[in-house]
Amino acid sequence: MNVIAIVNQKGGCGKTTTSVNLSSALSKKYKTLLIDLDPQAHSTFHLGIKDNDDKSIVRLFESSLNENYRIEEFAYKRNDNLFILSSRLSLSVWEHKINQFPERLFFLYKILSQNSFPYEYVIIDCPPNLGLLSLNAIVASSYILIPLLVSPFSLKALESLLQVLNLIEEKTNKKITPYYLITQFDKRAKFSLYFIEKMKKELKGRILNTIIRTNISLKEASFKGLSIFEYKPLSRGARDYKALSEEIINLTQNKGWAYFFFKGKDADNIYVVGDFNQWQKDEEYKMKKIGEENWFLNIPLKKGKYRYKFLAANRWITDPLNPFQEDDSYGGKNSVLVIG
Repeated sequence: MNVIAIVNQKGGCGKTTTSVNLSSALSKKYKTLLIDLDPQAHSTFHLGIKDNDDKSIVRLFESSLNENYRIEEFAYKRNDNLFILSSRLSLSVWEHKINQFPERLFFLYKILSQNSFPYEYVIIDCPPNLGLLSLNAIVASSYILIPLLVSPFSLKALESLLQVLNLIEEKTNKKITPYYLITQFDKRAKFSLYFIEKMKKELKGRILNTIIRTNISLKEASFKGLSIFEYKPLSRGARDYKALSEEIINLTQNKGWAYFFFKGKDADNIYVVGDFNQWQKDEEYKMKKIGEENWFLNIPLKKGKYRYKFLAANRWITDPLNPFQEDDSYGGKNSVLVIG
């Protein structure tokens, strides 16, 4: 599973347009989930999804407080490969609720850490701010994609965002590598060319090769409640977002990210051991503690099938959040994870 947060606190940079159309492009080949984490519900509106009391990110958050729930129950099915967790204004209340939890930065991470999660790509459309919902998306993601509008104001906003990413790295010991996407590019403007050259120098090779050009069809598609591929599949906007999806696939194709979450008070250290580390206790696979009893770890793995357990206080424990198991050689069970 590859989780990609589309984040920028500056509005109007193409965040929602990118979230919707990248998700749609990826779903041509892969099972994809689009999470609208913005209380303004712009991705929800973009795809013409009406309010549904039973299917939304709000209902998922409510149900996640209980033990028994399946994420796909709350997702709207757009087609065989594209699913959407829609949003609504009441999601803003959850920003305050999440703040009351000891593991406030890991609320979304815990939900996505279920190894039975059935999607190969998860795209998160973040709010245009750096509040707790956006921070949860950043912590939960394996990749950060930052759309940059061709504008001098983008540079100022980027400074603040990078400072926040550095603080999250210090808080969670998680390495965050952002990638940058130039949007609303107009080659007729000299400033556009100057902007790209400046960004390439300052951002040291993290700018994606794909550039999203200005295209009125992208705006028309959102007005009609459609992705660009549903509205005008041969347009310049469709070609650009198809190219973006191919670049993202190339960036992530050889590996996926495994998310592990464990709850336990009685151990000083907890390790994830399995086929990926020859069943050896290794510091690289030592889980990080959040709050009094919650532990997490996310690691990149090559595509394949892996058996694993948690090792805590010399006890071997199957993953209680993962229903997929196989017999081990000692009369017990191993948890099973498939990266594909």
